[in-house]
Amino acid sequence: MHSQQPAKAQSATPSTRRDDVSRFWASEIDLEGLVSRPAMGDPDHFGSDPALRQIAAGGLTPWQMRNVQTYVDMYLRSTVRIEALATLCNVSSGHFQRAFKASLGETPHKYVTRMRMETACRMMTDTNEPLCQIALECGMTDQAHLTNSFRRLYGIAPNAWRKQMLRERPGQVSREPVTIPLN
Repeated sequence: MHSQQPAKAQSATPSTRRDDVSRFWASEIDLEGLVSRPAMGDPDHFGSDPALRQIAAGGLTPWQMRNVQTYVDMYLRSTVRIEALATLCNVSSGHFQRAFKASLGETPHKYVTRMRMETACRMMTDTNEPLCQIALECGMTDQAHLTNSFRRLYGIAPNAWRKQMLRERPGQVSREPVTIPLN
């Protein structure tokens, strides 16, 4: 009779364990390749920048912020859930929300809304798309949703903002009709 010896735990470095967890969680939400980790060769991998040290102490790390920004950029047109963002960062939803606000000074919802409004601004100045189409392209439910969010953030209606930007743009051909007096 030989006694079974307890299986020894595989000797794994912390970075190996994090990779395993990252791959598992990333595959659950179908985001292979988005989860990356910081270079661990240098024990002081945050450098000498005190701002980065402060973020690492109370907020998201640079690699977590990159993952969040990439995810939001990719899925801006659809619903962006806190749970998916937290999973990318390998933290709980509650911890993610606190760390995100500590890092950027705004909630994840406000960040996503701001990114949508910035996309809408670019589209309004660069294209002739109607506001209802821009709203859908930016992940809003309809034009009213875009208008309310835009007005709340910038204090002006999107159509008025668009007209103002087109008038102020140098070298841009005016899209407004020009009236010529008949004498």
